[in-house]
Amino acid sequence: MTSLPGSPLKSHPQHHRPAPEDGAALLDAVEAHHRRFIAFPDDAAAVAVTLWVAHTHLLDAFESTPRLAFLSEPGSGKTRALAVTGDLAPRAHAASGGSSATLVRAVSGPGVRPTVLLDDINNLARSRTTASEELRGLINAGHRRTGTVLRCTGRDHTQEVQALPVYFALAIASTNDLPNAVMSRSVVIRMRRASGASVADYNPRRADGHALRDRLATWADSVRDELDVWPELPDGINDRPADVWEPLLAVADAAGGHWPERARAACVQLTTASNAPTGQAG
Repeated sequence: MTSLPGSPLKSHPQHHRPAPEDGAALLDAVEAHHRRFIAFPDDAAAVAVTLWVAHTHLLDAFESTPRLAFLSEPGSGKTRALAVTGDLAPRAHAASGGSSATLVRAVSGPGVRPTVLLDDINNLARSRTTASEELRGLINAGHRRTGTVLRCTGRDHTQEVQALPVYFALAIASTNDLPNAVMSRSVVIRMRRASGASVADYNPRRADGHALRDRLATWADSVRDELDVWPELPDGINDRPADVWEPLLAVADAAGGHWPERARAACVQLTTASNAPTGQAG
């Protein structure tokens, strides 16, 4: 190509794809973000929450999704933990008290399902009302991709029973232990009142949280097709704990770095703790 003397050569703009996200560094950033605002009881809890929020961006890659349960006495930061985590999850849908009819509509309706944040369900294990029974059934059914609930649709004599799909990610905050069936499907984080721990003030819907959420979504799309959804489990982790931890370990393996090792250590620690007797009714 020639040009007039003194005139710069023109070139066509180059379109470069952005470099793929470093998964380990991204999870490090997600963990650091959570630790800014949450006084975790230990490292295992921080690891588990980081992996859980990342797995919500890959939900349809897995056969099951663990419930994330922040349990503790009042004033320990469980509601804040729920909010911080929800800020990084896709399409967070906050609810308090819990209505199964509302939640069924949210997770089974047209469009993309939300990540449900359920706060203040403190009597779910003890209550025997119809509403509580329905909510327990929904939480348990929505743990698996094939989960459904039965609902009547239509009016008067034209009603029919439909099986509605209810697979959805769920994080819970409660001052009491949850029903045994829910606990067995959960990563349980027992929050404690911080003694001397200093965390930053939290402003819900933070822009930096949303930036991390968007990075997680982009990274999830980049690893989705190569994801090993049946990761190697630590010795002794099988049955229901395997269902709970397989998605989180798969995320850790996809991220690489120190995350596979940290994830398996957290898996063993938290599974052992959750299996310890608590004396709570379920």
